[in-house]
Amino acid sequence: MAVSGISGTNITGTLSNGSASVSQTLKDSQYNNFKDILKTAESNKNKKNYTGTTNLSSSQVSSGKRINGDYKQGFEGTFTSEKDKHAAPQGMAARAYYGKAQKPEIDKTSELYESAMEMENYLVKTMLSSMRSTVMKSNLIGQENSYARDMYEDMLYDNYAEQITKSSSFGLADQIYLELSGQR
Repeated sequence: MAVSGISGTNITGTLSNGSASVSQTLKDSQYNNFKDILKTAESNKNKKNYTGTTNLSSSQVSSGKRINGDYKQGFEGTFTSEKDKHAAPQGMAARAYYGKAQKPEIDKTSELYESAMEMENYLVKTMLSSMRSTVMKSNLIGQENSYARDMYEDMLYDNYAEQITKSSSFGLADQIYLELSGQR
């Protein structure tokens, strides 16, 4: 039995095991992460030298937007060559401009493109998490589910999503970049 109405949250009664409340909390967390990425991308749209370090002391920042101890590699410095500054769109973004006279250019070295890749990474990660939840796990003797195992699996799938985003050409980051840069 779940009662809602207190600022959008669910209160779970004693008849349920609390799974609805946990599920709603996870969805809210993912939604808030998604909103934060959108806000960052929108605020970075017109800024050239964004560092993301306004609320941190200089000893906490290792380089760029990362904090010391952050395990995630990120997309900073993924594209560095001169031809990446004038790249053609790939994947879905390229198909949207197929046959049109004016072809847009993407600066893959820009921070706006890094933010667009973060957004694509978030969506790929969500897709992988959904796929992962459908896989049945067998509990071998002495290998019950543990918090540490789940945490390291999450980190593994985060890295899978990051590598898929860096190496594949879905074109979602390209579409986001074109939309936010005003070329669409």
